[in-house]
Amino acid sequence: MHKYRLLVTDVDGTLLDHNSKLTELNKKALTDCIKNGIDVTIATGKTIDSIMFIIRELCLTLPQITMNGAVIVTPEGKILDTTGFPLQLYLEFIRDVRSKGYEPTVATVDGKIYCKEYSQNMKHMLDVGEKITKVDDIESDFFIKNTVSISVPMLATDPMDNYIRKKFGKVLQVVRSGEYFFDILNLKASKGNALKKLIKELGIKKEEVVAFGDSHNDISLFKESGCKIAVKNSFPELIEIADIVADENYKSGLGKAIYEHILF
Repeated sequence: MHKYRLLVTDVDGTLLDHNSKLTELNKKALTDCIKNGIDVTIATGKTIDSIMFIIRELCLTLPQITMNGAVIVTPEGKILDTTGFPLQLYLEFIRDVRSKGYEPTVATVDGKIYCKEYSQNMKHMLDVGEKITKVDDIESDFFIKNTVSISVPMLATDPMDNYIRKKFGKVLQVVRSGEYFFDILNLKASKGNALKKLIKELGIKKEEVVAFGDSHNDISLFKESGCKIAVKNSFPELIEIADIVADENYKSGLGKAIYEHILF
């Protein structure tokens, strides 16, 4: 009997290679986990739509952790849990960002992403399979009530990164999950909090969970897992708290680590 009952993995920079493809080794390793009684679920900053190809390829059946933990949703699209963007802060945040010349994207509870104007940096979101719909007004009642996550695509070196952290860091969750991926959510929304809810629902203990990740938004995930595996291309903060450091994502580090440490 295997020690683990659930494997949770991040997507970009961890499960997928640099071309956003699922390698054959990673696919085989995860399929073998499922065959051996270790369930697999995804924990990502992305929407359910953009990971459907992985869910289908691996025939995943469990609820998935999406949008940095703000939405737990089944492969069939049934929303089980949401942590919405604080209503009282929505307009202040949107107006502040736009007044400084930045265009945010807003993601709603159903996994759809919207913007008022396209910006060049949104290309990085499109490159990883997200779809962005342009609308006339992101300040309407619909968006105030239904938004779970706001993104401002930009580099960590951009002064706006620091500005947002300083101004909103105490009242909102500010998460960087990649080079251009900078997300702002409810303080209670995190991959770790979502995992906590999920394993309680499944009747699984923390010690029975193994997690894979590469970014700052995986720190909370690691805190709720029994075994923490970071790929070599991870942020240093994640490598520091990992139990195991696997090969890089583009070298099928996840698959290799599964055979070496989980299914040996």
